[in-house]
Formats: sequence, C-alpha cells, structure tokens
Amino acid sequence: MMWLTLSKKSGPKKILIISLSNVGDVVLTCPVIDILRRDFPQAKIDLVVGPKAISLFEGNPNFSIKVFNKQALLSERFKWFLDLYQEHYDCVIDIRHTMLPVLLWPKFNTRVFVLKAFKGHKKDSHLNRLQQVYHFDIIADEKYAVLSTKADEEFFNQELGVHLNGKSFIVIAPGAAHPAKRWHTQGFAALADYLSAKYQVVFVGDAQDVEIVNDIKKHMSTSALSLAGKTNLRQLAFVLKKSSWAITHDSGVMHLASYFNVPLVVLWGPTSLEHYAPWSKKSEIVRRNEKCLRCLDPKRDVAHNCMSYIEVDDVIKATIKIEQ
Repeated sequence: MMWLTLSKKSGPKKILIISLSNVGDVVLTCPVIDILRRDFPQAKIDLVVGPKAISLFEGNPNFSIKVFNKQALLSERFKWFLDLYQEHYDCVIDIRHTMLPVLLWPKFNTRVFVLKAFKGHKKDSHLNRLQQVYHFDIIADEKYAVLSTKADEEFFNQELGVHLNGKSFIVIAPGAAHPAKRWHTQGFAALADYLSAKYQVVFVGDAQDVEIVNDIKKHMSTSALSLAGKTNLRQLAFVLKKSSWAITHDSGVMHLASYFNVPLVVLWGPTSLEHYAPWSKKSEIVRRNEKCLRCLDPKRDVAHNCMSYIEVDDVIKATIKIEQ
C-alpha cells in the first residue's frame, strides 16, 4: 500500500478515527480528534470507541459514534465492519493499530505496521501517529471531542450548585482500575478533613467506587459531597472543569482532567510516568515507590502495595504547592 500525505487542500469528505476502549486511553486520543475537527470542518467524522466511553461523546455534533464491542458475536462484528465499509472513507486514522486501514482502503491512512515503537507519553504517541499522514502545525486549543450540554449544567446546579453557597470546591477521585494504583481510604479521609477547612470536598467515581467513597466518609470527621456512581462521563467532565483542582490516581479521571487542563495532585503507584503522567500544565505527583523493591524490579507484577508508602503529609505538601 502506498501512503499519501493529507493536507488541508485535500479536503477529505469522510474521516474515520479508530480510538481505544478504556476511558483513560480514549481521552488520550482526544487531541487527535480536536485537530482533525478543527482543520477539516466540512468533513463527516466518525469515531470508533468501546462501550465504556460512549457517554463521553453522546450528543456531540462534531462526529458520529461507531461503537465497537469486542464481546459481540462474530456475525455482529462482521455486520459492524460492513457498515464501515459502505461509508467509503477518504481517510482512516487508526490509533488502535488494526487491519481496518487496509480493509477499508481509504486514500489517506495511518500505517498498519509500526517498525519502531514510539518512546514517550501516550498522548504524544497518538499525535505522532496522526503525523504519519497529516503534518499539523499546533495542537488544537479548542475542545471539540468533549462538549458540555445544557443538561450537564443543570445536573451540576442540582447536585452541587445548591450546596456550595459560593464556596470553592475540589474534586477527589479515589478510584482506579487496578487495586495496586489506589491509596488507602484512611489516608483520603484524613486528607479530606484537612481540605474541608478551605474547600467543599466533592468525591467522584463510577458505580464501582461508591463503596470506596462510603468507606472514606465513614472515617471522616467533617462532611463531604459525593457524586460517585451518579455521573456519566460528560457530566464528570463538567464537574472537573468547574473545580479549583483535583486529586486523583493514575486513572481515567486524571486524563479527563488533564484534557481540560485542570490542576492536579496525582498519587502515583507502579505504572509508567513516561507513558501516562498527567498532562495538565500544572500538576504535582506524589510518589514514594522508590522504597518498593517490586517497583524497582523490571520483571515486577502489579500485585503489590507501594501506594501504602505515601503519607498524608506528602499529599498535603503537594496540595500546598498546587495552590500557589
């Protein structure tokens, strides 16, 4: 296959962006979406994502969603492919590294085979993949990928606005996909009590995080609000944008906050800072796993507790820095 370089003069009429599945991974592809929407405003753009990320993009007029469910039957997946094939895309940007660019045969597409892995942050890796076919000038400042709606504002006012009474609020997201990435609930309780003197503390998370948040609140001596299990991803994005700053783990919430440049304090465990660090302009990383022998072992597994080495005072010092 011969690869052609896309330009603004190329004027593709139909673009397919093949994103990823997990929420954090999908958010890391949003700058690619922003650039293509900005530079090709007349094009019809379709976005392939997994089921977990649907609520992040629902109702967005900038593109249509083509949900890929890898758990679907083979016949359903074949029907899904035929739907894509019949669109006759001019351009396919494949961040998932599939065979779709070959099978759909567009005029412009990213390479199917990558001989050398990109070293660096995953967000930059995705932008580098776009540059295989399109040499853009700068990263788009305007956000096209995740748009807030009137309903999101109404949700915010109903769930939070009536409780704030003019007080600033911060977001704490104590959840993470893997237990090895999570700090202990007693630490979050002590931290939330400390911050309650200056802010309204708001906990966020998905349905699986409700129990974690409830456990934290049981150990607190002050009150806090919880939106855990109550928000879809777009509503969560609206809450993050309104917050003064946020405290997270290495998680989808961290990347969503980074996308909107929300200041962050991130409690970091065993995963790679090189590939997944927060990308807000202002962030503080709290990491103590230099004490953890498994983290120092290149053959380590992630079933360990290096997060337990983080002290409450470590996080408080980071919050003081983020406020400056």
